[in-house]
Amino acid sequence: MEDSEAQRRLLRYGCDITLGDVTRLESFLMARTARLAQAERGTDERQMARAVRTTLHHLVVTLQHCLSFSDGGSEAQPLVRLQVDVSWNALWALVSPWRWHEEYDQERWRSVKYWNESQKEEFEERLANEFSRNRRRSASEGGGQ
Repeated sequence: MEDSEAQRRLLRYGCDITLGDVTRLESFLMARTARLAQAERGTDERQMARAVRTTLHHLVVTLQHCLSFSDGGSEAQPLVRLQVDVSWNALWALVSPWRWHEEYDQERWRSVKYWNESQKEEFEERLANEFSRNRRRSASEGGGQ
């Protein structure tokens, strides 16, 4: 998917995350922490900026690496996709306090639960089946009392 096309779409699933999303979110957080990063050495403010920036760097590098081969067909794909989802959601957690900032991208900077629509449907089907099984089990246990 073209990055400019992705920017116009609502981010719903992990497969919708682009390198552009990661770059824009990184730039946004770097700008938010710039003043604190210049604080006097050893102050809590500077340490907080360093903590956020170190975490940000780790998540960005992980996402860049994983997104570079998340569409391939290897056996590792479920793990790569899970890593994208987990890293993206951690990155989103860092940026989420600024949800109402005018530069916050409401359409793209969202948490994700599933890699794609078929994974969501599969999960919901498994959940419904488990619910039905539990109801049948409860009904049969209740009838024997």
